[in-house]
Order: sequence, then structure tokens, then C-alpha cells
Amino acid sequence: HYVGIQSDLSKIEDIEARFHQSQKLEAIGTLVGGIAHDFNNILAGITGNIFLAKSKAQNDAGLMRNLDSVEALSFRAAEMISQLLAFARKSTVSMKPIPLTVYLKEVMKLLSVSIPENIKLSVHYGRDDLLVYGDNALIHQILMNLVNNARDALDGAENPAITVGIASFTADESFEHAHTYQINKGEFAHITVQDNGCGISHKQIDKIFDPFFTTKEQGKGTGLGLAMVYGAVKKHSGYIDVESEPGVGTTFHLYFPVMEQETTSVEETEQLEIVEGNGESILLVDDETNVLMTGRDVLESLNYRILTAANGEEAVDVFKAHAADIDLVILDVVMPVLGGVEACRMMREISPDVKVLFSTGYDKEQVLGQHESDDTHAVLVKPFSIPDLSHAVRKSLDS
Repeated sequence: HYVGIQSDLSKIEDIEARFHQSQKLEAIGTLVGGIAHDFNNILAGITGNIFLAKSKAQNDAGLMRNLDSVEALSFRAAEMISQLLAFARKSTVSMKPIPLTVYLKEVMKLLSVSIPENIKLSVHYGRDDLLVYGDNALIHQILMNLVNNARDALDGAENPAITVGIASFTADESFEHAHTYQINKGEFAHITVQDNGCGISHKQIDKIFDPFFTTKEQGKGTGLGLAMVYGAVKKHSGYIDVESEPGVGTTFHLYFPVMEQETTSVEETEQLEIVEGNGESILLVDDETNVLMTGRDVLESLNYRILTAANGEEAVDVFKAHAADIDLVILDVVMPVLGGVEACRMMREISPDVKVLFSTGYDKEQVLGQHESDDTHAVLVKPFSIPDLSHAVRKSLDS
């Protein structure tokens, strides 16, 4: 007698590969989560000092341009940390309907500046009504990584060219067969990023989405770019394919599910004006000395009277002594000795109606979510712009 067991080993190997991939992502998440808080605190100190410097440089147009540039770079650095946290699953993303063709036009205007003049850049746009449910920052990061990779692959190429396109695509049988995992049927927005550069070898092409894998020289690549692209596309319930031939070039195909609703323009960010105070008293609490001192100077320039404390325990002592005079407490969430949430509870035992505004260098949902679910607490995520700070303070005081 014989007993036969048949097992598809390719599926087992696929599961094992996915498991190892998840372990790598978890390691990256731990690393990124550890540095995000300190990095965002540093940026908060930088942006605060830039605001103070700009207030003294109103009559120097050249200096103002330089300070504006440094400020923009600081918030770009903060956005990169946010994207790393999202990629490593340590923060939430802001998903909303995006007219992808319209958004692609705006992104390519920015990315075209980084393309050398000897490279021919062509962009082909499809319908403007390709609406997808996505995160602006993540889609920008996807496109920036792919275009920058294409640019690098063209080093030494004859007649170097990059072609970016977007068009409507409907999944057919061959597409469904190639993407058997969680296939989304229906219409997709299909973005292509193509170059005629060095290409990718057949031995390496299966590894290009692995974290820390790179074919670039040491110091020229982190090995995280395509891994971030892969993770970001998956967050959009999309698909990514790659075609490449050594010496001929590479084409990346991105597929994002299309929504049924239509829109005609990209949502614009509201430009806030700074709102000054009326001499109210604020207790500012932060364990980072530079952030604390800069925050004090910024708030005093906005016409507030400031008391400071370097941790939650010190803040409670200051609050006990001045509770009748304090109109608002701005509390860092994560601090040594006593954290912000615990300090808030102790202050409310002294004065139940105390108004509190939290600030944090971590992802706010992740940090506050593990302490309490009171959604009445306003939270500022470092680094924040001074207009955002002024409006958050004003809203908390007037609540």
C-alpha cells in the first residue's frame, strides 16, 4: 500500500519569503520609530529658530529667501520621517480621493527640476478623471524614488531618456493570472516610469524590493527606495511590476484602483495666518532644552506669558503653585520622570477645567492611543509651523 502527499513547495517558499520580508520591515520599523522622536524634536527647534530669525530679517530680502529655503527643507525632512514611519507601519497615512492625473502633473513639475538637461524627459497624460483613494505624500514619494532611480540608471547612457505616463487600464485575464493575490478587478490608473539606462540583471530583479538591497556603489544608495515604493503601493491596494533588460532599460508599472466618484482639482492646503495672543499665561512643558527655550521665545513673540517645566513632575509642581493664573498647558507626551498624559491627569485632579494641548515627535495616534481615547485633546505633531501652532493655541484657549 502507498500513501501519497502532494504539496506545492513554491507556495511554501513564497510564505517563507513573505515572513522574512515582514521581519525586515519590523526591524526597520523599530529603528525608524526610535529615531523619529529625537529627529522631529531637532527639527522643531530648527523651525522655531527660523521663525524668530525671519521676524528680525524682514528688511533683508536675500536673507529671507535663505531662511525660507531652510524652513522648506526642514519640513521636507519631517515629511521623509513621516513617510518612513508609514512605510514601517509605525504611523497612519492620510487617505483621501486624489485626481491622479492632475496630481501627477503637479509632481512632475517639481521632479523635472532634478533631471539634468542632457536627459530627455517626456510625460504623457491620460484622462483627468482617474480618481484614486490615496495619500499625497506617499504617492509623491513613489514617483520621486522611481524617477530618481531612472535618472541614476542613465549614467553613461547614449541619448538618455525618461518617459512617465498615466492611462486608464482594465484588468484582463492575463493580469488577473499574474496577480492572483487579492486581485482587485475593474479599472486601474496605470502609471509607467521608463528609462533606457543600464537595466537590471535577471539575477537581481527578484531582490530589488528587498530592504537594504541596492546595486549602487557604497554611499550612493540606501537600499530603501524601492522597498518604500513597494510598501507604499501595497498601502494603496495597488500592484507594481517591473520589466528590465540589461543594457536596454527598465520600466516600472504601477496600478492603482480607480474610484467611481469624480473631481476636477487637487485639494489645496489652506495657508494660515499667524494669530497672536492677548497676554494669556501658558505653561510650556518639554524635556528637550532647545525645544523648550525656542518654544518659549516663539510664544512670547506671539504675546503670551510663559512658564516652563522640563518634565511632567516639574510641570505638576509649577501648576500647583500657579493654577489660578495658567490659561493653557502645552504638554510633550513622552518625557522622563513623568509623561504628559499622566501629568495631565494629575493637573485635572487639581483643576478639572484646565485646558491642555499635547505635542509629540511621535505619531500621535500611536502614542496617545495607548494611553487614552479622549478625542477632545488637541495634538500638535513636531515639527509644526508657527501658524499651525498659533491657531492650535488660540483654538484651545477659546474652547
